[in-house]
Amino acid sequence: MSAEIPTVTKSCPHSWKKWGGSMKKCILIARSNLRRAKGQAAAITVLILLAAFMLNLWLMLSLDYKRNFNRCHDRLNAEHVTLALSSSDADLRDFVTETLEKDSRTAEYSMEDCISMSGSFEYNSGEVNTVLIFLEKEAALNRSVGRVELTKDSTFSNGIYIPMLYSTGDYQSPGKTIDINIGNHTESFTICGFFNSAMAGSHNCYMSALLLTKDEYQKLEKQNGVPHSTLVSVRLHDKSESEDFEAFLKNTVSSRFPDVRAVSNSYALVSSSRYISQMICSGIVCAMAFLVILIALVVIVSNVINYIQENMKSLGAWKAVGYTSGQLISTLLLQFLGITGITSLAGIGLSYCLFPSLNDMMTVQTGIPYTVRFLPLPALLTLAVTNGSVALAVWLASRRIKKIEPIAALRQGLQTHSFKRNHVPLENTGAPLHLALALKTTLSGIKQNVTVCITMLVLSLVVVFSGLMVENMIVDMDPFLNLIAGETADSCININPEIQSEFLQAMEDDDRIRKIYLYHTTEVRHVDGIALMATVSEDFADANNQNVCFEGRFPKYDNEMAIAAKYAREKGLKIGDEITLTADGRKARYLISGFTQISNNLGKDCLLTRSGYERMGRLQDESYYINTADGVDIDDFNEDVSKKFGSDIYLTINIFSTMEGTATIYVSLMTIIVIAVVVLSAVIIIFVLYLLVRTLLNSKKRDYGIMKALGFTTGQLILQTALSFMPAVIVSTVLGITVSALVINPLTALFLRGIGIVKCTFTVPVGLITAGGVGLIVFAFLAVCLLSLKVRRIAPKALLDGE
Repeated sequence: MSAEIPTVTKSCPHSWKKWGGSMKKCILIARSNLRRAKGQAAAITVLILLAAFMLNLWLMLSLDYKRNFNRCHDRLNAEHVTLALSSSDADLRDFVTETLEKDSRTAEYSMEDCISMSGSFEYNSGEVNTVLIFLEKEAALNRSVGRVELTKDSTFSNGIYIPMLYSTGDYQSPGKTIDINIGNHTESFTICGFFNSAMAGSHNCYMSALLLTKDEYQKLEKQNGVPHSTLVSVRLHDKSESEDFEAFLKNTVSSRFPDVRAVSNSYALVSSSRYISQMICSGIVCAMAFLVILIALVVIVSNVINYIQENMKSLGAWKAVGYTSGQLISTLLLQFLGITGITSLAGIGLSYCLFPSLNDMMTVQTGIPYTVRFLPLPALLTLAVTNGSVALAVWLASRRIKKIEPIAALRQGLQTHSFKRNHVPLENTGAPLHLALALKTTLSGIKQNVTVCITMLVLSLVVVFSGLMVENMIVDMDPFLNLIAGETADSCININPEIQSEFLQAMEDDDRIRKIYLYHTTEVRHVDGIALMATVSEDFADANNQNVCFEGRFPKYDNEMAIAAKYAREKGLKIGDEITLTADGRKARYLISGFTQISNNLGKDCLLTRSGYERMGRLQDESYYINTADGVDIDDFNEDVSKKFGSDIYLTINIFSTMEGTATIYVSLMTIIVIAVVVLSAVIIIFVLYLLVRTLLNSKKRDYGIMKALGFTTGQLILQTALSFMPAVIVSTVLGITVSALVINPLTALFLRGIGIVKCTFTVPVGLITAGGVGLIVFAFLAVCLLSLKVRRIAPKALLDGE
């Protein structure tokens, strides 16, 4: 960028006038530079716009979005511990009341009638299966602790209110009918509206509340086999003790009333489980924001250095007439900070324009309404980071102005002669002429190569990440399900233990079944820790997913157990250590045989053999996982089993349908993210290459003019320009793809660590990411060819006009 030399005005004796005059000179030069480099300013504007947009979006997600749960929790005076008990016995309630009253951690509590049963219903092309807590509508709206709020009501007077999480698809408006499978029968209800509940408004809460109008509640309550239950909601003085208090309360009740089923959750669990999508999205946006900022800074530094080289004579002349190095550096700071400041504000505004769409997408998983409003702190931090990093980059790159002497500058920066090495002597090389000329340009443009390499390395990581998500989530969900859910099968049937022998014999005689094995989940408590969800099996060798235990081995004997790696790290536990567990009021010590990772319980689970669990207690019910033969309709199979064994079948689950309904949310989210990062990558490549090609053409304008005079065509010069970028593009892309393929699983595990994933085992799709790398190289080549069309404007005669 060249610039005219403004006239130097006479210094004013007053310091403020002197400063004002100096600043005015800097502004004049900065304006002149911007007028002469509109294309460069536009490209940098786009990069800063994207960086500010994603940075502010990430800060909004990380600093405020999850806090929305706390606001909702406080507004509804929600509980920190929820306990649903399958009995309404007066002795039980008196015991719970006495326990809560005596405990100093209790701030307040409420206890209401409810109906607590395992059930399922269709949702999102799949099925939701969880513990359903049926409450009478008016009682739920007026609870002193754990109140719910209606988000949408209607004129329908008899029916059901469901959590707003499910207000999509078939249930998006009141008046629709919802079929709920409860035990071994189905109930149909008219949807009257939707509600919000902090601690029971989603299947991610381990329980999901459903509000029935008074008539419907009384009707359900009178049916045979429907348990009259108790819902206990407790607020604590210190919510950080929610997990410990949950384990204490549940264990205390189970010890006194072992036949009472208890389902619970805690503030710590729910606040994390309801914001899994926020955590994943926030992590990805954060990474992309800082990668774009890095690319923008590299491009800005490269442009500052090229500006100094191109305008060496002007800089020397300015110094000769009295401009100081500080003034010239301030000029560049004004120029780039002016662009950055205005563009950052635009990026912040853009983030608020697009945030509602992102919020709608994530509300499908969180189930909690969020009101978009202006947040000063994220905006200030975004402005500080973008302007601060750009200021530092420009200052560091422009310090070389201090070393410029006017005499040397007027010689274009040469002290006497140039003794640069000729990397590709044309008289000796055996390479084709156009390739040799392109290599000379490549080897003489170190700064250009560095910028290209950093950009392509970053985008290679994006390509590998996108390929990983496409292969393991979008095209084939099985790797994602195995990592997140742990064990999967076709069907799960929960039975009365008294019919175990008869049930297993019937299953073995059924030719629709390929495999059946005990895989039951219950709760135990770590004596020195919190409650853990224990998976119990006769033999874990029968499990379909042998990667659940990723370090050590599955437990084989009754004194062994495998524990979640996330929890083990928090407690400093290692393989070979002994820990004490308790269930049904009895304790037993176990040797840790391995580490597991299952996100269902956010890294708070363990594995036990059946004989190992029976050292502490007995199973009140038993769940069996079943692999069916190909072509078997799972719903029909479950229905046949329910009819055959009647009330001894407590619950049947179509696991595939349940998994599909839950996973579809994350697949949709990841599909949008992959599309967004691919489009973003294309935009970044185009604008980075535009800046580099523009700089290259400006610096080689005389050389290209001479070549045209010698007979080189425009097409040949465009090809030379494109080929000069290819060595850096190809080497950095190959290196980036290779390194990214090796580190992508550990990096993905970092994003998922909050839900208990320690080691990511996704399949790296070598073919897909290789194709992506080739596509990246081809796209870069075509982009450079397109951007190099400016060569057509270079005319040999025009270069001599100023001579």
